[in-house]
Amino acid sequence: MMEDWISQLPDEVLISILSLFTVKEACRTSILSHRWKNLWLFHTRILDFDDPDTMRDLSSKREIANWDRDKFVTRVNHILNLHPALTIDQFRVCFDLNKRSERDIGRWVDFAFSKGVKRFELDFSPAYYCKITRRYTFPHERFTCVKNSICINSLTSLTLKYVHVTGELLEHFLSNCPLLERVHVDSSESIVNLKICGSSLKLKYLHIIDCFQVKSIKIFAPNLESFGYVGNIIELQIDYTPRLLDVYIGGLRHHPVNYAFLALSSYLHQLESLTLGICHYDNINIKLPQFQRLTNLRHLKLKVTVRDEESLFDLISLIEAAPLLRKFTLELFSLLEPLKEREVRKVINYDPNEHLKEVEIVGFVGHAIDFELVVYLLESAIKLEKIVINPCSPYVVGTPWETEEIENNKDVKECAKQLKKYLPLGAEFVIL
Repeated sequence: MMEDWISQLPDEVLISILSLFTVKEACRTSILSHRWKNLWLFHTRILDFDDPDTMRDLSSKREIANWDRDKFVTRVNHILNLHPALTIDQFRVCFDLNKRSERDIGRWVDFAFSKGVKRFELDFSPAYYCKITRRYTFPHERFTCVKNSICINSLTSLTLKYVHVTGELLEHFLSNCPLLERVHVDSSESIVNLKICGSSLKLKYLHIIDCFQVKSIKIFAPNLESFGYVGNIIELQIDYTPRLLDVYIGGLRHHPVNYAFLALSSYLHQLESLTLGICHYDNINIKLPQFQRLTNLRHLKLKVTVRDEESLFDLISLIEAAPLLRKFTLELFSLLEPLKEREVRKVINYDPNEHLKEVEIVGFVGHAIDFELVVYLLESAIKLEKIVINPCSPYVVGTPWETEEIENNKDVKECAKQLKKYLPLGAEFVIL
């Protein structure tokens, strides 16, 4: 019988080893021996409750039963009941949960903030797309009631996805969390008006994504470096953000992104990264505004939804407005109907681009709409170092389904190989 030399190591060493595991993996070590039974409880001050395997299975089945949720909730409750730490650095829950688990989730919120949590995240994104009508509502009174309010002084990051939270509560957090630097809210239907104002705010990152009831956002944040908004056209007022470097603006169908440039006009020249989400169909012609050149921009990312009979040449003016651009990324979202073929067009007059070094195309379909734009990029970027062509839909990139989709895109890969003849000398050509 082999000697168990690992169990003879000091507790400090074993706890250090366990810190490399997820909570679920560390918990499993409790069955190894009496020595290991409760050791995992001390392994980390990071509580990350995620079950990607179950979520993947549920997504493939296109359904989730309440017993799946109950099983997950029971596991979280069990671990929290045993956890002895006086403070925690991070508390994260990522699973398809909703209002049905409201009481348990409320206890998790209390637990995390009673431990002085620094980074807090609730991600209740559904396992598959569906209309969610019973989303969990973040407990407003727990934080604003004078008698029973929760201490939030240690909070540095707040992320809420598929959780209802009001603009008033977010403003309360910003006013009462002196260390809060990051706020990300995704798919909340409770935010209407949001006012982020304060000369002493530490806030560096603010993203409000797919919150379709938003009417207005006003910002006065001297330390803000990254701002993102995706949704309907709103009243956007950016009064003071001298450190702003990264912007993400996404429009919806019939809601182009042009309106946001006016609010951002004083800061466009200093941006290093710009991401635009553009719906480029139903014969909506994108008329990009005549703004000053993006003189400091290094990375331009465009997320475009299209029909094949259209052209992306309208976007060239954005590329050429950034004289120092080093990386260009295009994520192409095609509509569900089959794409139509048309003749490939060619850009005749263009300025050689000496600074563009890297191009990434995600969702490449090999039709005229993306083929002709890539040809323009390869011909104009005379000092290009690398281009990556990924035929996978942006929806599956980074998911377990990416490998499967790559295998199903052999024809698209063959089409992509035709682009090699336009490649500048010495540039690397990669097809995923």
